[in-house]
Amino acid sequence: MALFKKSAKSLDADQIRSDAAALADSLAEQAERAAEWVAPRVVRARHSVTRVARGAQDRLEPAYEGARSRVVDDYLPRAQRAAAAAQAAAHTPGSVTERAQRVAVAARQAAVEAPQPRKSHRFLKTLGWLAVAGAASTAAYVVWRRSQPVEDPWAEEYWADSGSDLTEVVDEAQNEAADVIDDARDKAAEAADQAAEEVADKA
Repeated sequence: MALFKKSAKSLDADQIRSDAAALADSLAEQAERAAEWVAPRVVRARHSVTRVARGAQDRLEPAYEGARSRVVDDYLPRAQRAAAAAQAAAHTPGSVTERAQRVAVAARQAAVEAPQPRKSHRFLKTLGWLAVAGAASTAAYVVWRRSQPVEDPWAEEYWADSGSDLTEVVDEAQNEAADVIDDARDKAAEAADQAAEEVADKA
């Protein structure tokens, strides 16, 4: 009986190994068939989920942008105005309850008031840009004009002819100045001699 148990155990182990190998092969084949069957369905499901997600995003994006613009353009400015009004009301004189009531009223009024639209000043912006463009074009014209050579064909001969006349005029002016200086020296010497004679006569 011991021998039978020993061989049964060895048979059972060999049998179990062969059964396990057959089961593993069978499971591998079934997994391969399942993967072949599931793959196209997963791809279709992924495409349909992507399409649905895009549709949901397209539907939700305008709502999100509207909510965001309301928060940024309306709610936040109202909250800031309410906080500023409450802070200003809190610093007024009075008892604590009176100030608390003023704070509540001021905050409520500031939150209820519609925000004032910003003025775009489109005309002033346009006018400013036109002034900048005009100044830039004027500066460019001035720089261009000054970079051009200055040659006057009519003035060249006139200045060339007058060069010799000018030296003659300068020489004449120098001679006349020398004559005037000599006359002034002579008159000064005569006046000095007369003054000396008068002083000698009086002494």
